[in-house]
Amino acid sequence: MVMREPELTPLSIQTVAADSYRQAKERMREAIARYAAEGRYRLPSEEELSTALGVSRATLRSVLQSLQKEGRIRRLHGSGTFINRHTIGIAANLAEASPFVDLLTQAGYRPAVRTLDQRLIALDDELATSLELPAGERALRIERVFDADGKPAVHSVDHVPATLLGEHPEDSDPRRSTFEFVETDTGTPVCYSVAEIRPVLPPTAIATALGLPRTRPVLRLRHTHIRADELPVAVTVVHVNDDYLRFSVIRTYLDQ
Repeated sequence: MVMREPELTPLSIQTVAADSYRQAKERMREAIARYAAEGRYRLPSEEELSTALGVSRATLRSVLQSLQKEGRIRRLHGSGTFINRHTIGIAANLAEASPFVDLLTQAGYRPAVRTLDQRLIALDDELATSLELPAGERALRIERVFDADGKPAVHSVDHVPATLLGEHPEDSDPRRSTFEFVETDTGTPVCYSVAEIRPVLPPTAIATALGLPRTRPVLRLRHTHIRADELPVAVTVVHVNDDYLRFSVIRTYLDQ
């Protein structure tokens, strides 16, 4: 009997490029923290950084541009690239599109993610309006809890229109974040997100999931995720126990 080699799932160029970008950005974060700890705030040249990270100059420039938008670095024409020392130690910046797993890691916790529920639902009026769909349209609802050192820290519910997903979307891999799920399962990455932020008393189910009394306020973030053609691709409602994550906002202005 001839044994057949198992089929391997091919990786697209886009997937490889995205993974390279994410890894390079994480290593740049580590380098920034290390340089700042040593009191060195000017970064090496692009050529030195791309060689050290093992990525192309194009990938490096994308990473630096992202870190600049997030307020982590400044790029001054004719002078170089500098670390913004006042942002050192800020783990969770609301302007960043980082998965909660990464934010909890940066805050010093051992993170884990649990999927509590994954099923198709009919959109209510509020969600349908945000997704620019008729009420009653179907969406995949993914409910997750993100743990910090084994304790629930963040409760998250995603809503993705079923029309953007293939057959049997309820069987999709929920993955570790909204951004990864949307990019992989709809084939279209999130271009930007609009968030509404306010403190609330958690509903009973969420208080239970987070192990909190209902009288304990939490931070509620309601994100509408938009793709490049300006159409909404998902809505995420998050409740955060600020014992584990406290958010800051870094405002950036034009560099010289």
